[in-house]
Amino acid sequence: MRTTRFHSLSLATIAAAGFAMGCTSEKVVYRSGTDFAAPPAAAANFVGYYDATNKQTVCGSCHVDFQTRWSKTKHASAWADLQASGSAAGYCAACHTVNNLGNFAKDTLVGYRTTKSDRYHDVQCESCHGAGLTHASGPNTSNRPLASINADTTITSGCGGCHTGTHNPFTSDWKKSGHSMTWETSHNSTDPYCQGCHTGQGALTTWGVTDNYIEKNNTNGNTTNMLPATCAVCHDPHGSDNDHQLRFPLNAPNLDNNLCIKCHQRRATVADVLQPGNTRNSVHSPEGPTLLGNAGWFPPGMAASDSIIATHGTPSRNPKLCATCHVQSYSATDPATKQTVFYTGHRFLATPCLGANGLPADNQTCAITAQSFRTCVAGGCHASETAAKSAFTTAEARINLLVGQANTLVTQAKAGPKKAECTFSPSVAYTTCMGTQLNVSLATKAGSFVHNPFLIEQLLIASINQMKKDYNLTASASVDLTPQLTPPPNKASGGTR
Repeated sequence: MRTTRFHSLSLATIAAAGFAMGCTSEKVVYRSGTDFAAPPAAAANFVGYYDATNKQTVCGSCHVDFQTRWSKTKHASAWADLQASGSAAGYCAACHTVNNLGNFAKDTLVGYRTTKSDRYHDVQCESCHGAGLTHASGPNTSNRPLASINADTTITSGCGGCHTGTHNPFTSDWKKSGHSMTWETSHNSTDPYCQGCHTGQGALTTWGVTDNYIEKNNTNGNTTNMLPATCAVCHDPHGSDNDHQLRFPLNAPNLDNNLCIKCHQRRATVADVLQPGNTRNSVHSPEGPTLLGNAGWFPPGMAASDSIIATHGTPSRNPKLCATCHVQSYSATDPATKQTVFYTGHRFLATPCLGANGLPADNQTCAITAQSFRTCVAGGCHASETAAKSAFTTAEARINLLVGQANTLVTQAKAGPKKAECTFSPSVAYTTCMGTQLNVSLATKAGSFVHNPFLIEQLLIASINQMKKDYNLTASASVDLTPQLTPPPNKASGGTR
């Protein structure tokens, strides 16, 4: 038995129909093609490949763009890679073939599980979208099988169906990360500005992703069933030109096209603080601009040209920028079980507190002496963990000293004749006291000084000097206001620390 997939339509007919119906692009190409063989009954309506040798999926006959992009991903070579690994075992097939994992199949006995046919090798479209026979036989919008962007360790639909567990614990690590709680920490905000980073749906909408998925109808402004920053927010399931199927590159040194920085850039500068509707003179997520040398308030005595882009923010020295420190994977040997355990980096911890098994502990409250600085070494930035830890403690002590001095001067200014200048309001001129408070907020943001200690030191020194001048204040003689943290010799390209 063979099943006919679609009719042949002329380009003129397609164009006329599109204009008449007001269609939106579904990236579907209608054309004549070889009919696909009906799938075995035991496959439970999963169609798989119609040409397994050339990896041509039945779905890809119409969804040509998705087929083309998918064919370049690791999903498309999942079966071959497993066989070549030298570690192939029977249980591995569950995540290297089309079956019930990753979708909403009610029966576990579907696809490769029941047929063992090469038609269901690799992680194909139906691995995420579910059985496609009904849609492929008579495609319309009411019977299209949509995928989910939900991710959790408690469900087998979505990425968590395979990317979890001791061998491949991406979802398990993500579940313990701040990214899994972005919606929870946004206090159910209906503001699209907040939802654009704090929700999965909002981020995809903000970034112009038009693909359909089950949860898409929960758009900006809605608070029902919103998801956090799940796997599909950062990774394009259909494939991309970036490594690891990322939606945007990691090495782009700018605010608009760097995957991490697209969200980690909020209220980082005076211009951001003065946006309409904002009432807080403090940073929110300033990591990107800090890394690139643009964050904070630049006092009159410090020109924008004095900005410092440290080695951490220099693509030539640190190609992966944020991900170098925050997404380092490694393995360890659990002393209790003697088994190898894995960490994927998807808790995004730069200097984690380690548990007894050598992986990041659930509780991330520990002294610096108990923190691991291995990511600093693995990234090629520091010669040893000891050197990285020393650089951290030196910078921390210096920044804390300057923060203390700046706060002292702000307190004095609030008690002086110009105290009104220390109260922030978007409707009044931005003052030195306001700017100093913004720089203190930047310097004390968790982890902020590590991203660019040289810039933050310069901002605090310039703020303190400007406070002395504008409010006739005297700084403590014990605080040296000459730079102590030596920046790279070449501000533009970075250098050695």
